Amino acid sequence: MEPYENDSMSADSVVDEMMPSDFDWRKMVRKYPLASLAVAGLGGYVLGRSRGEEILALLSLFAADAVSGQVNDLLGKDVL
Repeated sequence: MEPYENDSMSADSVVDEMMPSDFDWRKMVRKYPLASLAVAGLGGYVLGRSRGEEILALLSLFAADAVSGQVNDLLGKDVL
């Protein structure tokens, strides 16, 4: 059993949905790890250049929500 196989939000399941069903991307990553890393880096760069502000805003909201949840748990009531 692979890690996070049953987790619907795992990176594997997202990539599986994006790729054609007959394409074994895990085999390609194992066979060509440096090329895979380069493609992922280039994709991240292009995505960051085109949608960087939106991604940063979402990450900021996620971080603020996580911090406020931790503070509320620590204090035992909803403060933030």
